[in-house]
Amino acid sequence: MKLKELPRPSSTYIRVKCRDCGAEALIYSHVGSVVKCKVCGAVLAEPTGGKARILGEIVKEPSGAS
Repeated sequence: MKLKELPRPSSTYIRVKCRDCGAEALIYSHVGSVVKCKVCGAVLAEPTGGKARILGEIVKEPSGAS
């Protein structure tokens, strides 16, 4: 019996730095609502129906992410 390879998820968590205050936040790559900075309230990511539109600076994206 041959085992099938499981598909890898295309979604992941991304560490984003706020462009206004420099605070870092861990956000989901496919956000369903607007994500704001906890410190200054600036918008970090907006939903697009698929992958999020990241408005902050991506500090670290996990390896293997698309």
